[in-house]
Amino acid sequence: MGEQVVTERIQRKLEEANATVQQHLAGIQDHVNFTMQQAYFKCAYDCFDRRRTQEAINNCVENCGMPVLAVNNVFESEMAKFQVLLTSNFLHYKYHFFPNIT
Repeated sequence: MGEQVVTERIQRKLEEANATVQQHLAGIQDHVNFTMQQAYFKCAYDCFDRRRTQEAINNCVENCGMPVLAVNNVFESEMAKFQVLLTSNFLHYKYHFFPNIT
Protein backbone atom coordinates (compact mmCIF):
# COMPACT_ATOMS: atom_id res chain seq x y z
CA MET A 1 0.00 0.00 0.00
CA GLY A 2 1.45 3.38 -0.98
CA GLU A 3 2.49 5.90 1.61
CA GLN A 4 0.12 8.52 0.19
CA VAL A 5 -2.83 6.14 0.44
CA VAL A 6 -2.01 5.32 4.07
CA THR A 7 -1.65 8.99 4.94
CA GLU A 8 -4.97 9.80 3.29
CA ARG A 9 -6.71 6.97 5.16
CA ILE A 10 -5.28 8.08 8.48
CA GLN A 11 -6.26 11.68 7.77
CA ARG A 12 -9.78 10.59 6.81
CA LYS A 13 -10.11 8.59 10.06
CA LEU A 14 -8.94 11.61 12.04
CA GLU A 15 -11.53 13.80 10.32
CA GLU A 16 -14.26 11.20 10.94
CA ALA A 17 -13.34 11.00 14.62
CA ASN A 18 -13.37 14.78 14.91
CA ALA A 19 -16.76 15.02 13.17
CA THR A 20 -18.21 12.35 15.46
CA VAL A 21 -16.97 14.15 18.55
CA GLN A 22 -18.34 17.47 17.29
CA GLN A 23 -21.70 15.84 16.55
CA HIS A 24 -21.98 14.36 20.04
CA LEU A 25 -20.83 17.51 21.79
CA ALA A 26 -23.11 19.82 19.79
CA GLY A 27 -26.11 18.76 21.87
CA ILE A 28 -24.22 19.33 25.09
CA GLN A 29 -23.03 22.74 23.96
CA ASP A 30 -26.56 23.67 22.86
CA HIS A 31 -27.97 22.65 26.26
CA VAL A 32 -25.28 24.55 28.14
CA ASN A 33 -25.75 27.63 25.96
CA PHE A 34 -29.54 27.56 26.39
CA THR A 35 -29.35 27.00 30.14
CA MET A 36 -26.74 29.68 30.66
CA GLN A 37 -28.53 32.19 28.45
CA GLN A 38 -31.77 31.51 30.27
CA ALA A 39 -30.04 32.15 33.60
CA TYR A 40 -28.43 35.29 32.16
CA PHE A 41 -31.75 36.77 31.04
CA LYS A 42 -33.42 35.96 34.37
CA CYS A 43 -30.53 37.59 36.20
CA ALA A 44 -30.57 40.63 33.91
CA TYR A 45 -34.34 41.00 34.33
CA ASP A 46 -33.88 41.14 38.09
CA CYS A 47 -31.34 43.95 37.65
CA PHE A 48 -33.98 46.35 36.38
CA ASP A 49 -35.27 48.08 39.48
CA ARG A 50 -36.46 51.69 39.60
CA ARG A 51 -34.54 52.20 42.82
CA ARG A 52 -31.22 51.54 41.09
CA THR A 53 -29.20 54.02 39.12
CA GLN A 54 -28.52 53.39 35.46
CA GLU A 55 -24.89 52.65 36.31
CA ALA A 56 -25.92 50.11 38.95
CA ILE A 57 -28.25 48.43 36.46
CA ASN A 58 -25.51 48.30 33.82
CA ASN A 59 -23.04 46.80 36.31
CA CYS A 60 -25.60 44.25 37.45
CA VAL A 61 -26.38 43.17 33.87
CA GLU A 62 -22.67 42.98 33.07
CA ASN A 63 -22.10 40.75 36.09
CA CYS A 64 -24.92 38.48 34.91
CA GLY A 65 -22.93 37.76 31.76
CA MET A 66 -19.79 36.62 33.57
CA PRO A 67 -20.89 33.00 34.15
CA VAL A 68 -21.92 32.67 30.50
CA LEU A 69 -18.51 33.86 29.34
CA ALA A 70 -16.72 31.64 31.86
CA VAL A 71 -18.58 28.49 30.78
CA ASN A 72 -18.07 29.30 27.11
CA ASN A 73 -14.34 29.84 27.68
CA VAL A 74 -14.00 26.55 29.57
CA PHE A 75 -15.87 24.65 26.87
CA GLU A 76 -13.80 26.15 24.06
CA SER A 77 -10.57 25.55 25.98
CA GLU A 78 -11.43 21.89 26.59
CA MET A 79 -12.37 21.42 22.94
CA ALA A 80 -9.05 22.94 21.87
CA LYS A 81 -7.17 20.62 24.24
CA PHE A 82 -9.07 17.65 22.87
CA GLN A 83 -8.26 18.68 19.29
CA VAL A 84 -4.56 18.95 20.17
CA LEU A 85 -4.68 15.52 21.83
CA LEU A 86 -6.42 14.00 18.82
CA THR A 87 -3.87 15.49 16.43
CA SER A 88 -0.98 14.45 18.66
CA ASN A 89 -2.25 10.87 18.76
CA PHE A 90 -2.65 10.91 15.00
CA LEU A 91 0.94 12.05 14.52
CA HIS A 92 2.24 9.53 17.07
CA TYR A 93 0.39 6.72 15.29
CA LYS A 94 1.59 7.90 11.90
CA TYR A 95 5.26 8.21 12.88
CA HIS A 96 5.27 5.08 15.03
CA PHE A 97 3.75 2.77 12.44
CA PHE A 98 4.71 4.59 9.25
CA PRO A 99 8.00 6.39 9.96
CA ASN A 100 8.81 6.87 6.27
CA ILE A 101 5.64 8.83 5.52
CA THR A 102 6.08 12.59 5.59
